[in-house]
Amino acid sequence: MNDIAVFVNSKIGTVRDNVQLEINEMESWLNEILVQTKNIPKKERCQVCNSREMQYNLEQHHIAGRKHDSRAVTVCRRCHAELSESQKTWDVRWMEVNQSQYVKDAFFLLGLHDVLVLRSKFTANDVCYAIAFNLRQKISDLLQIRQGICA
Repeated sequence: MNDIAVFVNSKIGTVRDNVQLEINEMESWLNEILVQTKNIPKKERCQVCNSREMQYNLEQHHIAGRKHDSRAVTVCRRCHAELSESQKTWDVRWMEVNQSQYVKDAFFLLGLHDVLVLRSKFTANDVCYAIAFNLRQKISDLLQIRQGICA
């Protein structure tokens, strides 16, 4: 019986280590995006599905849309099409320029949410999905703020 307990506990430790590694990698990747400057070098792989593509098949996807934020991720054409299509379903203010910082922040988080959900779909990474899920309330709150007063 003790052999089984030792075995099971070693497997729990392995899973814990793997999840912690995924969290650390996700934290590093997200922080790289958050501190991004306007000069964004293309990566060698799609940052969503991780496919290796020829450079001419990789594109920059502006997470919040080019008019709201300059931060972007390198994606393959397939992922770019899916992410851009999702943006068309966002709040109608996404089409307008000169939005408040609250709305711009909401669109950035919404775009990050979409990137994380799509990445989770391709990689089966539950950490991506958990982070995306936890962004939803903040996105909703930011979209409801009008001139500093919550609606």
